[in-house]
Amino acid sequence: MEKFWFGKAKEFLEVAKESKDRHPWLSCFASQQSVEFALKGILLKYKGSFPFTHDLSELLEVIAKEFSVEVPEDVMKDADFLTSHYTLSRYSMVTSYNSRRAESCISSAERILMWLRGKFNEVSEIVG
Repeated sequence: MEKFWFGKAKEFLEVAKESKDRHPWLSCFASQQSVEFALKGILLKYKGSFPFTHDLSELLEVIAKEFSVEVPEDVMKDADFLTSHYTLSRYSMVTSYNSRRAESCISSAERILMWLRGKFNEVSEIVG
């Protein structure tokens, strides 16, 4: 079952990269979803369940506690940044999206996924 989550995480990262110039709001949403699916895949694989939340920082805190790992402050900041785009990007009348913001979202997602890859080999399937 976790393979589904890791597969979707990879697909969302690809969508984020492909849509950054044409649909930057989608790029930010897909960046957030990529990380969310990776985190939930890890929790599902090793714990059998995950909290029903879209808050990436909350999911990282669960991983930190469950696996006794320290999440670096810059990773938490990237998670906080991306979490807001779960809602903002879909209701983008309150904020504007452009390729620069999309690139920031992609970079944040990749930094989190690279950190996760160092802790969980399964994430290698997502970011290579």
